[in-house]
Amino acid sequence: MKNMYLILIALVLLGFFWFLKTDTKDRKARKEAIKVNAVISDLRCTQRLKGDKSLVKVTYKAKEYSIFFKDEKKCSKYQLNQQVVAYYSTTYDKLFLEL
Repeated sequence: MKNMYLILIALVLLGFFWFLKTDTKDRKARKEAIKVNAVISDLRCTQRLKGDKSLVKVTYKAKEYSIFFKDEKKCSKYQLNQQVVAYYSTTYDKLFLEL
């Protein structure tokens, strides 16, 4: 029984450190991001189930990046083939629509 609790505690700690590491990389990428022009290549704004997310695919330098939104309102701001101002991190190869 003690082994099960130790394994459970180890998994919780591992999950916490993984989240912290991912969050730190995301913050660093957002800090160093530069302003670029990109094109919306695909939109899927409709959400049918409670856990669904809206998808926006953005093309920058012939590479396609997927950006997910939790609500449809943010996704509905964009249109297909629309040029948008995005933020690109060269170190982490990430593209953001908002900082």
